[in-house]
Amino acid sequence: MTRLVCLLSLSLAVACVANAPPPQPRYATGYAQPAGPPGMVSEEGGDRSGVQVCQGGGSCKFECPQGNCAFVCEGGSSCATECDGGNCTLECHPGASCSFQCDGGNCRSACGGGATCNVECDGGHCAQNCGEGASCNMACDGGNCGS
Repeated sequence: MTRLVCLLSLSLAVACVANAPPPQPRYATGYAQPAGPPGMVSEEGGDRSGVQVCQGGGSCKFECPQGNCAFVCEGGSSCATECDGGNCTLECHPGASCSFQCDGGNCRSACGGGATCNVECDGGHCAQNCGEGASCNMACDGGNCGS
């Protein structure tokens, strides 16, 4: 009977671990305020808790040594972002100027109309979405990058 209880407890523990949500990404520190869920955001002012945001007209420097970070540079801001661990996202709103260095690869960026975006992807597998009227440049040293 004790063995049955132990096996049942063990199988429940395994089931709980198997159904646990994935770990939340860690976010970089910078001269910004946290805002909404990780990933790309569709509009300024949307729910962005956890995303590092450079307020419009600001100048921000972000560093993410562990990877899995998300950033937003609002219109008129200037952002320098370093993602050493890879798997980061950057949204550069219209009129912003963004420099995005992704040393771990697998980064995503979106550059709004009228923005300037320079992406350096040393790990490969990066993608950049360049809006109409935006100035976008990407250097890809790991291959499999696209826009």
